Amino acid sequence: MPVISPHAPRVLIVGGGLAGLAAAVRCTTLGLNVRLYEKRAYLGGRAFSFVDRETDVEIDNGQHIYLGACSAFREYLKDIDALEAVHEQDQLRLPVQKDGVMSTLEWSSIPAAGMLPSLLRYKHLSWADKFRVIRGMLAIRFANLDKRGNELDQITFRSWLESRGQTSSAIDDLWNLIVRPSLNDDIGDVSAHAGIMLFQTALMGSGDDARIGYSRVGLSQLTGEHGRQYLESHGQSIEMESGIASLTSADGRVTGVVTQDGSEIDADAVVLAVQNTDIKRLVPDAFAGESFVTDAESLGTTPIVGIHIWYDRQIMEGPFQAVLNSPLQFIFNVSEMQTGADDVAGEEGQHIVISLSGAWEWSKLDRAQLRERFVAEMANAFPKAREAGIVRFISVKQVNATFRVTPGSMIHRASQRTNVPNLYIAGDWTDTDWPSTMESAVRSGNLAAKAIAEQFSDRLNAS
Repeated sequence: MPVISPHAPRVLIVGGGLAGLAAAVRCTTLGLNVRLYEKRAYLGGRAFSFVDRETDVEIDNGQHIYLGACSAFREYLKDIDALEAVHEQDQLRLPVQKDGVMSTLEWSSIPAAGMLPSLLRYKHLSWADKFRVIRGMLAIRFANLDKRGNELDQITFRSWLESRGQTSSAIDDLWNLIVRPSLNDDIGDVSAHAGIMLFQTALMGSGDDARIGYSRVGLSQLTGEHGRQYLESHGQSIEMESGIASLTSADGRVTGVVTQDGSEIDADAVVLAVQNTDIKRLVPDAFAGESFVTDAESLGTTPIVGIHIWYDRQIMEGPFQAVLNSPLQFIFNVSEMQTGADDVAGEEGQHIVISLSGAWEWSKLDRAQLRERFVAEMANAFPKAREAGIVRFISVKQVNATFRVTPGSMIHRASQRTNVPNLYIAGDWTDTDWPSTMESAVRSGNLAAKAIAEQFSDRLNAS
């Protein structure tokens, strides 16, 4: 257990999302004093849970999963003693339904075979498309992102796939099945660099990299509460419901922050662990022209809509599945996935979540409109839902859920080390080599903490 010297550099972190928490935890392991400010009443950022006012039940804002390849996120969970609160598949297993027909994409029990056997059995592609997909996978495996990264960031993944013989049916029923939920955008809008990176990382490594993991408890408890306990047990300070109005500066350096109530807090270094849309309002005018500010403004954002439905009976089996040829996208069985799941629908009921990525169309609809559309869609996909009663319906919208990895976006992902000597940034949108994921958020926090420790190495060694 690290012992923090009172003479160690003082790091002030703005934002208690995953990036801020990861920065705080890593700063702690490196011997730095931390004071973290979070404007909301909970930690975890966009991966949070909240209490439904009508039922007094804690629910997640949306369903979050991760892959075994998310090494930094898994290490963060280990550091804060939260690994026991997640479940990880023994191997990738993804049920996919299309027009009432079910097929499963999974990792072979023969490791060297990878996903090839299940791809050949996959019912939602013609044999011609299966062989096209295999050729596409080989092209991805041998794509050199180090040499051709900038070039591949200028075109869409769809156009890259089409130039390699992929048909619309193959793109819709396999490639976009993976891309849309992973990158929160349509395959025709994400860069080829982001798409290729996704497949190389998730599906072309080991079987452990491809397996899916998810929380068995509420998200705020998993990443936030465990993180808070770790930090406070090491003497670090967390200020909840305490927003930051601006940074203070002198002689080209940041000196601290001004809180919403007007208090000035001094610090040796500041980490802005906030969304790219919040950067400009926090920095002093003197820094408004810095590249990290303009880069943050240049990145677009994408919405996610989560729909919670409590049925009075079981309408689906298994923890999750995808649905093709339907707006449903991905369905999650919360009653099975979480321990001590809520009893809103009674012992015989079931709580499901529909996760809608790239949800511009759905984010514009009100709850009644969403209910009318998606209750009907669930009845189309799940016969048992046709006779089931609905106990509760909730929709949760995150308008700026993630940044967009559109062509040309890579150059705008700023380094965690800014041009201001003691000002750092963290967030999934910064330069981490990962798309907008929990993994990217944690990596950004780790990188920011490492840079701070390097800047203050002499003081750390002295303390």
